[in-house]
Amino acid sequence: MAAPNTLGDWLAGLFALAREDVLRSDHVVGVLDELVHAMTEFDFLVALPALRLAFAYFPPLEREAIAERVLAHRGKSGSARSLLRLDVDPLVVAEAMALDQRVDDLLVREGLS
Repeated sequence: MAAPNTLGDWLAGLFALAREDVLRSDHVVGVLDELVHAMTEFDFLVALPALRLAFAYFPPLEREAIAERVLAHRGKSGSARSLLRLDVDPLVVAEAMALDQRVDDLLVREGLS
């Protein structure tokens, strides 16, 4: 279930069947946060499109409630709403992260890092 290429699809099913349980459970949100946090950059990029689609199932106020639970799980304070807004297209961010990884790999391969 936590494989990068299946996590988003699994979550979409979970959200469709148990939406209220996810919204009320600190434990579920905490486990999901830990799964995503443990991913490598490459795995995150693989999982990102399906994760975005899965979380799009929730309306904005519910996504904000989930973001508040993630902040609490991490012991952070701040605006959950600000976590939900990007000033750039998320695909541009994902492509930039992939480019960074390719550059890092090249530097290591050429003995420059």
